[in-house]
Amino acid sequence: MDKLCVLFEKLVCSVRFRFDPRRPGEGLQNLAFTFTNQLTGEKVHSQTMRHLDRAREFAVTFPAQEAGTYGWCLTVEYECDGRRRTKEGDVQLLVIRPQEAQTIAKQLSFTINNNVSAEHGSSVHLSNLQKTADDLANIASAENPFVELRRIVSGSSRAWSEVALFDVGGMMPLPPMPDGAKTERVTLDLCSSRISFFAGRTVTFGRHTEMNDISLRPPANAGEADFAPYRMVSRVHCHFEHQGDVVHVVDGRRDEFRVLRPSSGGTFWNGEKLSGPLALAAGQKGVLSFGGSTAYGAISLEAEACSPAQACTSCPHANRRWCGEGRRPSLMLARCDGVPERFVALWSCFMLDWADPSFSGVVIFRKNGGFAWRRGRRCGWLVPGASIETDFGTISVIS
Repeated sequence: MDKLCVLFEKLVCSVRFRFDPRRPGEGLQNLAFTFTNQLTGEKVHSQTMRHLDRAREFAVTFPAQEAGTYGWCLTVEYECDGRRRTKEGDVQLLVIRPQEAQTIAKQLSFTINNNVSAEHGSSVHLSNLQKTADDLANIASAENPFVELRRIVSGSSRAWSEVALFDVGGMMPLPPMPDGAKTERVTLDLCSSRISFFAGRTVTFGRHTEMNDISLRPPANAGEADFAPYRMVSRVHCHFEHQGDVVHVVDGRRDEFRVLRPSSGGTFWNGEKLSGPLALAAGQKGVLSFGGSTAYGAISLEAEACSPAQACTSCPHANRRWCGEGRRPSLMLARCDGVPERFVALWSCFMLDWADPSFSGVVIFRKNGGFAWRRGRRCGWLVPGASIETDFGTISVIS
């Protein structure tokens, strides 16, 4: 499921704003937000920012709302270049009614059952989905859906959890760095697949295991004929590096004089041979082939440039939207030969759900020469032998 439905009996809503002036240093004066209930005329005001010369965050909290839909008019007032300006817009807050909650629960249960019937997911995920569908069906048929929901949550079902909304704002600091945490590479086991992270500003790929960061080996059951595509890969075939907010895929290697030496068979992107560096912006994806195109059975990797986490978990600066290194997407590579293995060139931080949607909310990032993780308020270091418990499985640190 790509959507989460949360059921409330009464809701206290806090709307958070982030304002980032386009011209740092000049700033705006007397910035304020006002919400006006379009039915009752009730007003909710924000604090007034007298002078705004850098990025700031602040929130507006609404009083507890009963079930129903509320329309509010948002008014933004500020002064710029000596002139008073006003902008308006509409905001809707929805606090769901019991009958509407049951209708949504019934629809979700039907959709999940269809996914289970089609076997969209692993056996573990399907089991959890089926449990969720059964719980939603009970909510849909209950006389009071909120009583049934509380009963389900209190039963410690893995598919449901009670969230303390008042505590979600604070993040625990990283503990002291333990021995063995400093490393340039870390490999994780995600229940049924492996994913390796690489530090450094450049990550190399090729046939030679000691000369490259990423070097593929044939599957364990490979025959003699299966080794032919691997022989088409050069010792150091290509490398990946970041340039600002894009990822560059460059065929060949640089020698001791920084001269680029191309690979013998070339690097291909979606079947087209690269004639120069390939720039990938966040969100772009395709297939990289080495020594020939996929049509000729060459070794291939699915490649995707992944956006950094929207809220940086490690940046010490007040502006936590992006890390101090800038907007640097990671590059995720997945084997196309059926081996459940991925590789990530990590230049800022990486949301683990890019690799496996089950592990949503887990962020992997680089810190003090090691790799760390954060999920909600919890955080820690990735040290061989350590593990992270999540709702859908255990993440194990292999090496």
